[in-house]
Amino acid sequence: MHTVPRILTIQDMSSIGRCSLTVMLPIISAMGCQAVPLATAVLSNHLEYPYFELVDLSDHLQSFMDCWEKNDIDFQAIVSGFLASPEQIHLVEEAIDRFGADKMIIVDPAMADDGRLYSIYTPEMVVAMRHLASRAHIIKPNYTEACFLLNKPFSTNPITKEELHQMCRNLHKLGPQTVIITSIPSTTDATIAIYTGTTDTVTTHSLPLIPVKATGTGDIFTSVLTGAIMKGYTPEEAAKLAMNFTTKSIQVTMEQVKSMKHGIAFELVLPELLKLSK
Repeated sequence: MHTVPRILTIQDMSSIGRCSLTVMLPIISAMGCQAVPLATAVLSNHLEYPYFELVDLSDHLQSFMDCWEKNDIDFQAIVSGFLASPEQIHLVEEAIDRFGADKMIIVDPAMADDGRLYSIYTPEMVVAMRHLASRAHIIKPNYTEACFLLNKPFSTNPITKEELHQMCRNLHKLGPQTVIITSIPSTTDATIAIYTGTTDTVTTHSLPLIPVKATGTGDIFTSVLTGAIMKGYTPEEAAKLAMNFTTKSIQVTMEQVKSMKHGIAFELVLPELLKLSK
């Protein structure tokens, strides 16, 4: 294990809104890892605001990777988040081909929520994301995304333990060793499931549900998950740490900022990550 693991994180940079790279960089750094951004696009703010400006960087990603290869740059892990086109999804696969041999690959298939695909996502992109998931060691879909990856109808009805286990097993069959599903339907609890393919076992972790809607929760979760795994925590331990930190970030934002308009103020609890060691 490298003293400071270098993690390639591939997704957009939204200057305002606390999501994607503006979440990944500080959290991964706080956990004692080097976060190397490969920005697919730069936005003035994320798309939940009424107005935005966007610069697509897709055409430059290959030349960035070319330069890194010439400079003998390597990575100990690759993590991907929101991707805006089939081409960007394919570019993540190219990064895995170039830099990912025997390295940890974590895919957050950030493409849907609340039973619906994001507006720019098409059936073609779902197929491409399914293929990218097959290249990962760990995938971290929310429940909606898990349904789309499996071509399964979405429902807000509570799911049985047996049904959840079968969903995880079917996602594992796509290729990843570990499956972590977040936002499992419940009216009382926030629940995640962690599936280990080698043992065909599912463990769950639940906290009282905080009834707010906020952007960036998945990015915060994935950032902590990735940093913790690279510091030696098991996927199950890392997922629990990620959920606890995300939940506390939401609680503190509600108590001190009293608004989710500009995202979750995770900065207020960031020092807690500095205490984590393995």
